[in-house]
Amino acid sequence: MPADPLGVRAGARGVLADAEDVMLGDLAGILAAIRDAPVPTWDHHRHYDGPRMAEYVLVLSTLNFSFWGSGRGYWQLAERLRDAFNAGRPLWKPGFLAVIDAEELERHTGELPIMAERASALRELGRLAVDDFGGELGELVGTSAVELARMLSSRLASYADVAIYRGFRVPLLKRAQIAAADLWGSGAAAYTDVADLTCFPDYKLPQVLRHTGAIVYSDRLARRVDDWQELAPGEPAEVEIRAATVVAVEAVRNTLAAEGRELKAVEVDWILWAHAQGLFPVRPYHRTRTVFY
Repeated sequence: MPADPLGVRAGARGVLADAEDVMLGDLAGILAAIRDAPVPTWDHHRHYDGPRMAEYVLVLSTLNFSFWGSGRGYWQLAERLRDAFNAGRPLWKPGFLAVIDAEELERHTGELPIMAERASALRELGRLAVDDFGGELGELVGTSAVELARMLSSRLASYADVAIYRGFRVPLLKRAQIAAADLWGSGAAAYTDVADLTCFPDYKLPQVLRHTGAIVYSDRLARRVDDWQELAPGEPAEVEIRAATVVAVEAVRNTLAAEGRELKAVEVDWILWAHAQGLFPVRPYHRTRTVFY
């Protein structure tokens, strides 16, 4: 069993134990859909593939949130950043990031939702590297996936993905964990503790889990989601969706392990995310405008 050094697994289980609008369902559908699916590998064509890989992944991870409603998604961002890095634009330099504004950022990425918040997130990252890592963004990588996720979520506001549910602190840490996992998956870091990370609870994973019956919404929440009503960041139902996603992915991983297929939670996440891209027709994902996913 993986350890839980970041407290995400325990926090998610605690939320689900008291949840009013989300519950676990039947895993049969999702297991049938992904049981033999390969683990997607890092796409070295659509991502930047050069000597500044670590810096690229950190910048991409810092901007990797809230694409819904824009007509643009993760791959458009990844490719625009790839092209910017290949063109020698100074997005890997902390001093440049530390003063970037939304207008300048848009020249490199194209227009995305909440550009001001994206630029602010990059400024935070740049200042951290300048102040504490010798002005070298790659020095943040370190030797531990868990410690990188812990450091990002404790030092940078845009990574501090911790909800308060019924008075209790619930770390979810989607982007801090995906930054570590992507550094490992891309080959930019040789972490040995990636198995201790959880999945990355966003809006696509709960969509596919709900589609296959692995998680179930109450009637009132189902109406809100299916009518495309926004859920407020941190409201109980939104936290329950994300917590249920973590618990469901752990259940899938445990079931596959019992069948003889050992996967890390991050690998199950990647399989689910890839599977979600081809679902049609499918009910809407929940919509929450936030920097955390």
